[in-house]
Amino acid sequence: MYDIPLRTMPSAPSSDRSFRRILVALDASPHSRAALDLAVQMAADLEADLEGLFVKDENLLRAAQLPFAEEVRTHSVSPKALSDRRVQRQLRRQAEQAEAVLQAATEQAPVSYDFRVVEGQVTRQLLRAAEETDLVALGKTSTQSSRRRLGTTSEALLAESSTPVLVLRRAVRRRPPLVTYYDGSDTARKALRTAARLADHDTPLTVFLPAANETQTERLRAEVHEVLGAHAVQVQVRPLSPTEVDRLAVLARRRGPGLFVMPGTGSPLANASPQRFLYELDRPLLVVR
Repeated sequence: MYDIPLRTMPSAPSSDRSFRRILVALDASPHSRAALDLAVQMAADLEADLEGLFVKDENLLRAAQLPFAEEVRTHSVSPKALSDRRVQRQLRRQAEQAEAVLQAATEQAPVSYDFRVVEGQVTRQLLRAAEETDLVALGKTSTQSSRRRLGTTSEALLAESSTPVLVLRRAVRRRPPLVTYYDGSDTARKALRTAARLADHDTPLTVFLPAANETQTERLRAEVHEVLGAHAVQVQVRPLSPTEVDRLAVLARRRGPGLFVMPGTGSPLANASPQRFLYELDRPLLVVR
C-alpha cells in the first residue's frame, strides 16, 4: 500500500484534559523503572499528577508463614529459611527503595506526585487502583526476563482494565513518531484521540488503516481528519493491505521506538496473543478501551 503525506491538523481550543492522573506500578525490576521514566515524561507533558503504587504481595507473605518455606538465591550454596518477619522487612525495604526511585525520577521534571503502599494480591490491587486514575503504566514483567515474556499482572491489566494501560520493558523517549490503528470503531476513535493528545507539533502521528478497497480507505481517512480536527498534530495516514494488518506489530516497530496507541477491542490486538504482539512490537504499547 502507500503512505498519504503528512498533514498538519488545525488547532482548536479545548478544555478536555483526558489524563489528569497517571498511576505507575513500582517494583524492583528494570521494566518498572522504564515504565516510571516514561510516565514521568508523559505527566510533565500533559500536566498530569503522578502516583506511584507499591503492592506488598499477600501471596508472598502467606508463603513465608509456611513451615517449609525457604529462600533460594542464585549464588547461594544452600537455601535459607523464609520467615514472615524476614519477608516483611524485605518488602518494607523494597517499598522505601521504590519511593526513593520515584522521588529521583521526578527531581528534574515539573511533576506533582504522591506515593502509597498497599497490601494484597498484586493484580487485584492494581485493577482496583486503575479505576481511580486515567492511565496505568507498568513494566512488562516484574523480573529480569527476556523480551518474549509477558508477566501475568501486565497480561491481566491489558485484558481487564477499562483504564488505558501502558506496558513497556525498556526506557524510551516519547518524542519519536507515535503510531495508532484506526478501523472506524468507537474504541479506535478513542485511541486516535488519545494518540493526538499525546502528540504535539514536533511529534508526527502515523495512523494505520485497514484498506480492503479504495472506498473504505477514503472513508476512514476522512474520519481520521474529522476526529483530529481539534488537534494541531502532523498526521500521516498509512493504509494497510489485509496481509499487512496481520503483521501490524512488525510494521509499527519499523516506524521507530516511539509509542504505539492501540484500541483494545475490535482490532488485530483483540485477536492476537498479547505476549506475541508485544514481542513482535518491542516498543511501548498503550492499550485504550
